[in-house]
Amino acid sequence: MSQEKVDKYKEQKAKRKELVEKERKHRKLMKVVSILVLVLVLAGVGTGVGITIRNQYIKAQKSKPDYSSSSMIVQDMAGILTEETTEAGEGADDETTAQETGGSEETEAGTTETETTAAETTAQN
Repeated sequence: MSQEKVDKYKEQKAKRKELVEKERKHRKLMKVVSILVLVLVLAGVGTGVGITIRNQYIKAQKSKPDYSSSSMIVQDMAGILTEETTEAGEGADDETTAQETGGSEETEAGTTETETTAAETTAQN
């Protein structure tokens, strides 16, 4: 039995360099694979967190009031603005009559009355 052990030891000693080299390659491969898996997991978690933060930001932005919309403007029920425009100067009579009749003459902003009404209705929908 001892001769078998000696023979086995001699074989292992002869192949030792190959076995050591094989083990080193295996260890390097395992390190590379584990690093890649770790990077992928961290990227997945980071992406999930980033998307969550972005969605919360968008939700917060949408919940804020939009002051650029003209739908919040109170209509001139008492006719106060119409009186101010007639006192302002010449040509105001033409503009006020166009506004009262619903005509399509141009206003001071350069758009027609019907265009602004159509734009407001589409903005509200």
